[in-house]
Amino acid sequence: MHFLKYDSWAVVAKDYSSGSKSYKIIELLKNHECNVVGINYENNIQTNDIFIYESLKDVPHNIDVVIIVDETIETYVILEEMELLDINNIWFEKDSYNDAIIKKAKSLNINVIYGVSLCKEFNIY
Repeated sequence: MHFLKYDSWAVVAKDYSSGSKSYKIIELLKNHECNVVGINYENNIQTNDIFIYESLKDVPHNIDVVIIVDETIETYVILEEMELLDINNIWFEKDSYNDAIIKKAKSLNINVIYGVSLCKEFNIY
């Protein structure tokens, strides 16, 4: 998993509560000394020491990898933001994508990982 060499991650999810899949992913990345933020198009808060932004454009530093935890209509907006911000790597957690989304990401020359669970890879489920 060459993506783990990157330092700055954005985790796109609906739920960041303790024990949620997104929270586990964020903790995993923090334990690997990554700079990690949350993206939720409905919130812009800090919870459990996690900064949550409304969009990728709001993050005050560069992002290397975006992780999509939940399948959502906003994924197309995220892909457009990634292109605009020159973010070239995306990780789709299991069940967070469909064929059209993968095709769109690849058409934007974004490096894509999908069908693999970061939690499962590190046995933290």
